[in-house]
Amino acid sequence: MKMSAKDKNLESRVAVKSKWPYIFNFILLLLPTVLLLVLLIYLFPYTGLGRIISIPSTIIINSLIILLCLVITNKVLWIKISKILMTIVITIWITIAGYPQEFNQSVLVQSKNAIHAIQAIDNITKEDLNVDGNVNNPRYVVALYKYRNEILNDGTYQLYQRDNVYFYNYSINDVNEISSKLIGHHKVMWWYLNALSEPAASTLSLLGS
Repeated sequence: MKMSAKDKNLESRVAVKSKWPYIFNFILLLLPTVLLLVLLIYLFPYTGLGRIISIPSTIIINSLIILLCLVITNKVLWIKISKILMTIVITIWITIAGYPQEFNQSVLVQSKNAIHAIQAIDNITKEDLNVDGNVNNPRYVVALYKYRNEILNDGTYQLYQRDNVYFYNYSINDVNEISSKLIGHHKVMWWYLNALSEPAASTLSLLGS
């Protein structure tokens, strides 16, 4: 028995409609990957040409993992939740692990070094203000914050001890300019140090009053 054009049209609509939940779930599960990639590009910009290969590769690999997650169905709620959480964790790990850095250490190592530098703020000295060609040294950022009120004693300060170029102005004429001119995850370090010092400053002001 042949189907009429109307029946075929109805069947195709039902088929498309039944696929929408899968499409929605796929997009939802891929969203952490996309957002994380955007964040990584902002916080760790020194990728070189590796970004051209790594980003599409990461999206393809994570898409396949997500599709596998959606294909494997199970009606038990806790298994469903576990499967989704595991998929998110795996795709996030792949995104971070596969993100390239041209001449720096991996994202995880840089993050770890930044945390250690902040924790060692009491041991940071003015010697750490010497970049010595390593603009990614987290100790420099901590030293910059620690001695921020002294760096402008001689007038203008050149951030990262770099000369200005046509696409970036490294000159600091006011301490408030530093946070906006720091590069990548150094902005986060500065924000955290600033947030960390505010409660202490508030406590001191209360004690003083």
